[in-house]
Amino acid sequence: MATTSDSVIADLVAAAEGILGRFGLKAIEEPIRLAFPWYNNFIFKINLAQPAFPTAFPPQPGTVPPPASGVTTIVLRFSNPDARGVNNANRVQNIIASQQLVCEALLASALPAVVPAVYAWAPPRPEIDGAAGLGWILDEFRPGEDLHEVFSGLSLDDKKSVVSQVANIFACVQGAKLPSGVTKFGALTFDEYGNIVDGQMPILPGGPWDTYADVWRINLLTELKNSGQEDTVMEGWRPNGVRDRIEEFLAAAGVERILQDVDTSLRVLVHGDFSTQNMLFDKESNRITALLDFDFACVTHPCHEFFSGMHDELGGGVPAENELLQRALLSGVFEPLSSNLPQEKMEAWELAKTWDNALVSKGLIRPSQITGMEGLQDLSDLASLLCPRMLSHPMFLKRTPKEVQETKRAETEVKILKMLEKWT
Repeated sequence: MATTSDSVIADLVAAAEGILGRFGLKAIEEPIRLAFPWYNNFIFKINLAQPAFPTAFPPQPGTVPPPASGVTTIVLRFSNPDARGVNNANRVQNIIASQQLVCEALLASALPAVVPAVYAWAPPRPEIDGAAGLGWILDEFRPGEDLHEVFSGLSLDDKKSVVSQVANIFACVQGAKLPSGVTKFGALTFDEYGNIVDGQMPILPGGPWDTYADVWRINLLTELKNSGQEDTVMEGWRPNGVRDRIEEFLAAAGVERILQDVDTSLRVLVHGDFSTQNMLFDKESNRITALLDFDFACVTHPCHEFFSGMHDELGGGVPAENELLQRALLSGVFEPLSSNLPQEKMEAWELAKTWDNALVSKGLIRPSQITGMEGLQDLSDLASLLCPRMLSHPMFLKRTPKEVQETKRAETEVKILKMLEKWT
């Protein structure tokens, strides 16, 4: 299922019809592709010939029935098993369980139910070829436009209103109550009784893990392994003894040394891709209508939300490319800016400040409150350097001349060695 050729799409449509048939449902027209071109999921909007009522779907862990009045539009998401760098062990279950916890937090906070309800789901069945063996989720259709597409056209006041709404939603992600069966670093799944328990992370192999240091160690080893794939100029960082230096760093408890000032007992639910690209928005009401894509959700230290998401218009991430903004977010101090700066940078500063203030008002963990954040940022940077997308992703390799790749590899090597020298 690595491509989306006409034959693959036809196979997916046939599988969708089979799934609907299980529940006595039928589409009034061919399923409509959403979020195309596809990457991690194959997503369809389905308009039903007849409404689906609560009796259509048997109870499952993490699901809720549709309203008594029924629904005529639903969304079907097939998980792409060939998605780059994704662990499929309990991928579907993790999405369902994560959405359930955030839905519960939204309800407890009396906030709009922006996470779509799940009506039915199934894990993958690798023994079945083609789309019929894929894991899938059948959930509520939420109206709205991609927030990423419309955000830049909003007034500054409306943007600040959106940032405040996003902060409310974020509070329900970070503040989601972890069940008693979730005690490790990893992700979520269901036990035989339907209880949410520890599962494997969707972005790392293995686990769950007892210690936070294990998460970073596996992360670095995974990126190091990926750097040795065929047709890349990195060659596993074996040239010039770089790999030896990396392995020495890991063997000498380098990760533990960096984490010595970090509260490694902190564990929260992390969305993993918390950005405007995964939110829907209604321009008329100026309201967020959906938070989507829990594909990378996990249970880990709260810093990971700031490393993996928010690198967009919201201003909540920790952008390495903007030193001034990074310093403000890491310190929590937003000094007045020079009036000579471009309007775009002034607005980005104001939005980041609005975001930071919103986190303060809600008592949430933010970058400036995390002890040892500099070291955590270094670990995140090192993981990115070990296998950068420009030097590993087939799309970038195809577009980038070999000599440019070699130059980038040399520049990256210098950065890796500098990072290792800092912590040895």
